[in-house]
Amino acid sequence: MGQRHQLFVIARIIGRYRQLAAIHHQWLYGHTALRRCRDILNIFGNKTNRIPLPQELIAASQKDDDFWLAAHDDRHKNEHVPFPFIMTCLVTGASFNLDGYYHNVLVEPFYMAYDEGDNNNGITVFDITEPANPRYCFVDFMGMESERGVDLNTPLSARTYLEAYYELNDATNDEVGLLPLVESFQNRSLITEEALAETWPDGAWEHQSPTDVDSTDPPELGGLDIAEKPKSLRNQAMDQFLDLLLDPSEQDVHTLMTETDHLNDFVPNLRRRLYIQGPTLEPSATNIGLLQKALEGVATVDLSPFKLWSAEHLSAVLSQLRTGVDGVKVLNMSNMPDLTEAELAAIMKLEDGKATPHLNTIVILETPKISLDFVAKHFGKYDVYHSELFRRALYLPHQSRYGAPPPPVLQFIAPDNTSQLVWVGISTAQSWDKKYRLEDGRFDWNTLKFSPHAGWGFRRDPNLTYMTLMLDIPLPMAKTI
Repeated sequence: MGQRHQLFVIARIIGRYRQLAAIHHQWLYGHTALRRCRDILNIFGNKTNRIPLPQELIAASQKDDDFWLAAHDDRHKNEHVPFPFIMTCLVTGASFNLDGYYHNVLVEPFYMAYDEGDNNNGITVFDITEPANPRYCFVDFMGMESERGVDLNTPLSARTYLEAYYELNDATNDEVGLLPLVESFQNRSLITEEALAETWPDGAWEHQSPTDVDSTDPPELGGLDIAEKPKSLRNQAMDQFLDLLLDPSEQDVHTLMTETDHLNDFVPNLRRRLYIQGPTLEPSATNIGLLQKALEGVATVDLSPFKLWSAEHLSAVLSQLRTGVDGVKVLNMSNMPDLTEAELAAIMKLEDGKATPHLNTIVILETPKISLDFVAKHFGKYDVYHSELFRRALYLPHQSRYGAPPPPVLQFIAPDNTSQLVWVGISTAQSWDKKYRLEDGRFDWNTLKFSPHAGWGFRRDPNLTYMTLMLDIPLPMAKTI
């Protein structure tokens, strides 16, 4: 029963499209499917998510070929949600909206095939190769339970999908705002048939209808042009100057730097070059000084590319930046598998109480040696992006037997200290009774009283079942809503 629909996230990873997340929605079709699609596009494209999303794409690029070859006879391989922030965005947008919409969703294995779910109303696919410009499409692969048929196995636009269910010019449909809804997709790019075929090569994909063809080119390799445009003489000269500046044998860097005072584009070009060379750049007093120069006045500091630098080197960079007038507000230390808790404490000067005063957000996705206990102890005043915080909120009760450990026992969450994890936890359960809502549709946290026991908190009555992590630290909340 139901109007079954699945939603998928894909991206181009190291030259080919890969599937990153999948969920099942039991009641999603027509204009509701478009509204959920629009919300998810807004979440993926939100500027506050432009740090964590690329970090998980980087993590995906570091997976070996065996990771992507999920055997169908081993249904629970990789079911631990390998890209939890991407899944959080997908679940959040598909399951509720602050306008009062709510429906539970089911987290599926990330590698579930596009036609493997129980389906009668098509699928929605999101391409986040370029997080700032996510693409979408709907697909009917078997014949939807709609008023009118559409082309099978081909990318469908919002208008084409909606017209399968409604007559858009029918005045009786005006009350649900179908035309404004369609117009909200006007500047959204459509996923191509080639991208779908590359993601699911076993599908019988058809070319797009002329009315659904997107005139913009599909993203390539994370949005980078394969053939670079010819550089101007000025840009060529800047590249040569940066080559000289970053040459380890160069002895007169100080004299070279005095020549940059009148170059307005020197600092952004220096920053770009340092990040390109970051993974192989050797630490030195000169390079530390150059990175400090490149990051002066920058609110969001990403130290993750500098894999060869020790905690002492990175701390030297951050110590200079933290003394600025505004200071560092966001620090990214993601995708650093060898970074230890002691090193992170040294980088942030946690022990001597000199942590960056303006810092409000720390991103430590896919940094496995940094534990949740350490996060809870030291980062209570920050918004924290930590893979396990998101991943553990996405376990369903029946999945606990597959090895999901309980979260650390922290103080119980209070009604005035909600988090993204609470919303995700609710969205995996069932909640229909209006007595738990405020007039504007939001949950009334004062009616949701948590059972005080370790790990997961549960509350059950005939109309409400939910679970949440018991955390008293502020986590990314409205940033994905």
